[in-house]
This record gives sequence, C-alpha cells and structure tokens, in this order.
Amino acid sequence: MTYRVTKILTLAEGADETEMMRDLAATAGNRREVVHSAIGRTLSETNDAATYIWRLHFANEASAHTWALHGGNHADAILNDRLRIRQVDSVGYVGGRAGSKQTLGRGIYRMLLISLKTSAGSADVAQFEHETHEMGHYIPSIVQWRISRVRESSGTSPWTHVWEQEYRDMEGLVRTYMLHPHHWGWINRWYDPECVEHLVGAVSQSFCSFEGSMF
Repeated sequence: MTYRVTKILTLAEGADETEMMRDLAATAGNRREVVHSAIGRTLSETNDAATYIWRLHFANEASAHTWALHGGNHADAILNDRLRIRQVDSVGYVGGRAGSKQTLGRGIYRMLLISLKTSAGSADVAQFEHETHEMGHYIPSIVQWRISRVRESSGTSPWTHVWEQEYRDMEGLVRTYMLHPHHWGWINRWYDPECVEHLVGAVSQSFCSFEGSMF
C-alpha cells in the first residue's frame, strides 16, 4: 500500500526559493524508491506561515525508509539548514479512508495536520475519523478527500492525523467548505475547547494549487 510522506516547509527570510526547490526535487528524482513527488507553493490565503508543501509517494513504508537513508539524508541536510528553512513539519502515513466524486486535473489541495489530545479514547477517535470523512458527502465543494492516521511525525506538534481534500477552486475551500453549516454546526465541536467533545489539541493548515492529482 502506498506510503506517503508530506513535509510542510517554512523558508528562512532571504532564502533562494528556486535553488531550494531544485535541490529538494533532485533528492527525490534521483531515487527509484520515490514513486511520485510534487512541491507546491502555498497560497497567500493560508493562515499559517508555511511556504511549501512537499509530497512524496512510495510503494511502501520500507521504500520510504530506504530513501531516508540515501536521498533522504541529502534532503535532511537541506531542511536542517536554517539559512534556507526555518521550520519543517513532517508526517508519514498510509492513506486512510478516502472518498471521491471525480478526479481533478487541477485545483486546490488542502492539508490539515491534526494533533489529538493524548487523553482521547479509542471510541472518540474512531467517531472523529468517521465524521471527518463524512464531510465529503455533506459538503458539495469537496471533490476528493482522505482522513489518515499518522505513523511518523515531527515538527511543532505530535501530529496524529492528516485530513486532505481537493477542490475545484479557492471559493470551494474558503467559502463553501469553511462556512458550510455542517462544518460549523457539527464538526467544529471536536475543535472547540468550550465543547465537551473537544478532542483536537493542535492543527496546522496549508493549501496550494496543483496540476495532476496525487490522490
């Protein structure tokens, strides 16, 4: 089963973006373990400071670990260079429960990294995952979607889940999705500290445009 590694990158001030993208792409493009790789610049509408989303796909987790020891170590040297990269949040995961209304050739990709509280019980976690996935059926602008459990993470929080979606355009994300009554009237209770069901400890949102879906 495809193993996915996604890194959310915040560049250092004054870093050469073109050089950074070229060097990172080379660490993936020169290795047979990488099935697919894409780097997308985040759009200005995002609330977080992240600059790029780097997504890599591997045939399996073992291939991802092999790459980490070879091409990945060159990537780490770049990502740990504070003159180039200020912050990295990274997750490794097997694609979880997904849904699709059609395949998009281009559009908006949105990723939400989620860290659930350590006190969360297994039944509550399962319910959270189920309801998150169900949003794709209730909210018309979500075209493809996936909720996955994280196997490996690093960065600003101990990330536990990845919630990915694809939209035809930005309107579908920032208005139809964000303002949909199902989102605010039902799902938001997991995120709201004033609600008894509050489960989410931290989130990090990033989105970018894409050509050629990686779902």
